[in-house]
Amino acid sequence: MKPQISFDEYSKVEVRVGQILEAMVPEGSNKLIQFKVDFGDEARTIFSGIKEWYSPEELIGVKTLWVTNIPPKKTPFGESQGMLFACDLVEGKPYIVLVGEDVPSGSVFH
Repeated sequence: MKPQISFDEYSKVEVRVGQILEAMVPEGSNKLIQFKVDFGDEARTIFSGIKEWYSPEELIGVKTLWVTNIPPKKTPFGESQGMLFACDLVEGKPYIVLVGEDVPSGSVFH
């Protein structure tokens, strides 16, 4: 387990609902999937190392949670402007939280 954090530290993390508009494996990538994610007021490019468990095609249209207030990170394939918010199962496969269609893209998770 990770160490406890204060409520102030927790409140700094911005988790927003975003819908995957596009998903593809960049040429030469062994792990990353590149996403174009709709957050209602903007679209961002975000990379996630989940290729081992998911195909890009099955993720298009999925509405899920993303950490959106971390600094952009450079990858060999471009800049990632956020991070997929997922949990690891015992087998190591990340579980992507599905958000209902009635929740608008851009909604902030509290």
